Amino acid sequence: MENKPSKAIAQITIGIDNTSDLGEDLYKKYNLQVIYFGVVIGSELFIDKHVTPDDIYKAVEKDGILPKTNAALEMDYKELFIKATANGGSIIHFSMSDKMSISHQNALRAAKGMERVHVINTKSACAGTGILAIKASELRDQGKTVEEILETIKPMVDKLNVGFIIKDLNYLYRGGRASGLKLLGANLLKIRPSLIVNKEGKIVPDKKFKGQFESTVKEWTQFKIEQASNANKELAFVVHSDIDDSIVTGVINSLKGAGFKDVGRIVVGTALTIHVGRNALGVIFMEN
Repeated sequence: MENKPSKAIAQITIGIDNTSDLGEDLYKKYNLQVIYFGVVIGSELFIDKHVTPDDIYKAVEKDGILPKTNAALEMDYKELFIKATANGGSIIHFSMSDKMSISHQNALRAAKGMERVHVINTKSACAGTGILAIKASELRDQGKTVEEILETIKPMVDKLNVGFIIKDLNYLYRGGRASGLKLLGANLLKIRPSLIVNKEGKIVPDKKFKGQFESTVKEWTQFKIEQASNANKELAFVVHSDIDDSIVTGVINSLKGAGFKDVGRIVVGTALTIHVGRNALGVIFMEN
């Protein structure tokens, strides 16, 4: 006999921006409806899923073009919200931090006047947004109501810990997020900047590390593990762009050694690649 979707799944849609970087397999696994950003390369506009990080590397490093992201449009959100609320359905949509993109405002405008649409400003990006959507999906599949899901999820926004370490400042410099002097000094001294998403949802500098990248990654990973003393260790993500597999595996094993049960591994998506470039590595988890 064919299995039919549960009533909870049929009536409650969980939406997410593709800047969560969870990837198609996890979107499908957790039955998430995805809104895709645009990517501008030169004079051409692409849907994010139709270009890859390799396209970004080529544009920047070979063609001298700095691609840009294009926030998801109000009409894209509106289309999803109308579809999700048809026949009495509801939707909870998890958007990228409003301090990083206008996409959240676009989603709010699309939701105006629609009672069964709930837009959550995750104050995060990448898998930080994804963790919240995954938890909401699990609650939905347990048969929880929209109100029960929101009551559980909203306090989690301020408990996300999202951090990255980057081998160099080259892409941040090209995007205007680092000065030429900082770039020169960082490269000469082998300074490896780390970044965090703060409670306001902004990406800000964190502790600096110095030395060969592989050794600084180990030091930074230990730094993140120390921050995770009060973490919910059911789930964490390691996010990476164009990094040697042994380095990524080492971080995953360190997190498991620190007690994390499920450590997901995902590749930085196209939009985030535009800003951090090659050799970026992130650890994302939730605090209790």
